[in-house]
Amino acid sequence: MNITIIGSGYVGLVTGACLADLGHKITCIDNDQKKLRILRNSQIPFYEPQLEELVKRSTKNKRLNFSSSFELGCLNQIIFLCVDTPLGKDGSPNLTNLNKVVKLLGASIQSDTLIITKSTIPIGTNKKILLRLNQLVKHQSKLDICSNPEFLKEGSAVNDFMRPDRIIIGAEDQEVFNKMALLYAPINRKSNKIIEMSLESAELTKYAANAFLATKISFINKIAQVAEGVGANIHEVRQGIGADSRIGKEFLYAGLGFGGSCFPKDISALIEVEKNLGIRNSILQLTKKANDDQLTFFIKKIKKFYKQELKHKKLMIWGLSFKPNTDDVRDSIAIKLIQTLATQVKELKLFDPAAMPNAKLALKPIKNIAFMKHQYDAIEQCDALIICTEWKAFWDPESALIESLRDKVIFDGRNILNSQEISKLDIQYHGIGI
Repeated sequence: MNITIIGSGYVGLVTGACLADLGHKITCIDNDQKKLRILRNSQIPFYEPQLEELVKRSTKNKRLNFSSSFELGCLNQIIFLCVDTPLGKDGSPNLTNLNKVVKLLGASIQSDTLIITKSTIPIGTNKKILLRLNQLVKHQSKLDICSNPEFLKEGSAVNDFMRPDRIIIGAEDQEVFNKMALLYAPINRKSNKIIEMSLESAELTKYAANAFLATKISFINKIAQVAEGVGANIHEVRQGIGADSRIGKEFLYAGLGFGGSCFPKDISALIEVEKNLGIRNSILQLTKKANDDQLTFFIKKIKKFYKQELKHKKLMIWGLSFKPNTDDVRDSIAIKLIQTLATQVKELKLFDPAAMPNAKLALKPIKNIAFMKHQYDAIEQCDALIICTEWKAFWDPESALIESLRDKVIFDGRNILNSQEISKLDIQYHGIGI
């Protein structure tokens, strides 16, 4: 199939590269000329495992092309919308970029076209897009719309696309369902992953999935606080409840809370929907508040340990991205922690395997921070170590090097270290719920 992807960010580029690798011919449209230059050189503008290899292979085979021309993109009769919808000031998604794209499509579509939305958009937006396009397109063209939300995890997005646990298709026309089944046929052969539903159900499914996972994280973080208060170990509690198939083991890891470009935004958007519907006593509002409170809970540990001495301390921080295997620092808890602690300490020394360039931009106004080239650089000059992201490189630190910490203390914000092994090194260990 000849397919156009509007937007070459995390979702758009992964979608385009994966579909091209499946044999489709893809044209990615983006208005960022700098990004286009990078992509045309078979490089990618962000860190995502396996993705650059796919881009190189498909551009070499001429199945993946990049352009800024909407006229060129609209020559194809299947168009994916992968436009960013950031959080607006009122808590709802900001659709400014999406609306601009719809206007450009309305001026460029020349034939029958299927519009497929992967952008996370408010419930009811797909029908509004179709209505607006029917008003804008001057030619006698049959326009269809489909909601096909993405469930890609940064750090494993290529694998998630190629081996999905479900493919949600929201539409109102059987012909659309048939086209989508054909499009996804190469990754839907062993067992049928496609779930057909209405447009509104597909839109809500995306929000509900992220909201539920975020709620599990906030739940286990609250149980971790209880565990500390009663002398329990959250690792043991997690295993005990995770063994129940009705609960499951995933997303039951206590830590600093969730961040990133999806969970916080989608929770806020769904809360706004509830408010508009008059739904009160929202579990989602409590989920968001619990997540906001978790960072305060962790910082109190550090302040309680150091008391008035904190202002004289130099601290090492490992992990700046919101999760491992990505360079994304959007809504990163680590960044928020640094912004808070920097005003209360002498200096912070920072390290991350991939997110240093983005972190430097996010933390540019802060003066008393230094970025380390290597994980253990200047660790002997630091009083304590704080772990904020669960990169595998941090799971088994070198004993001799972390023993050089002046105050011999570690604050593990992701509970990744073996507290008993760390204690054998005569290092004080502070996790969450342990």
